[in-house]
Amino acid sequence: MKMPNPTKDEPIAAKLRRALNTSFGRPVTAYLSDCYFLAGCGLGITYGHARKDMHGRFADGHRIRTSQVVEAHRYGEFWLLHTYSGSLYVVVTFREEGGLESLYTMLTILLNGIHSAPPSLH
Repeated sequence: MKMPNPTKDEPIAAKLRRALNTSFGRPVTAYLSDCYFLAGCGLGITYGHARKDMHGRFADGHRIRTSQVVEAHRYGEFWLLHTYSGSLYVVVTFREEGGLESLYTMLTILLNGIHSAPPSLH
């Protein structure tokens, strides 16, 4: 796995190492840094994605968008995201400007019973 630049992003690299050494009770789909939320989905930089392939899809350091987040909760120092497609993402860091706030906004919307459109209408 390609780790973040150890000089520029040392706090991210250290947190990512801790996340990789933590058991979350089930397989992790990927670890996300620089995460924020938009329209019910998580967006971030992926590391250790289970579906990474030889063509570069889901490669370490690439930006991704998760499917709809259906549950989010704290697990120690990390946030876990459970998605509509059944994936489990571990949020290692949030985007500096507004990342954590975007999570709280999404959770408030979900708690008020407002749900995003389903990913498929058929």
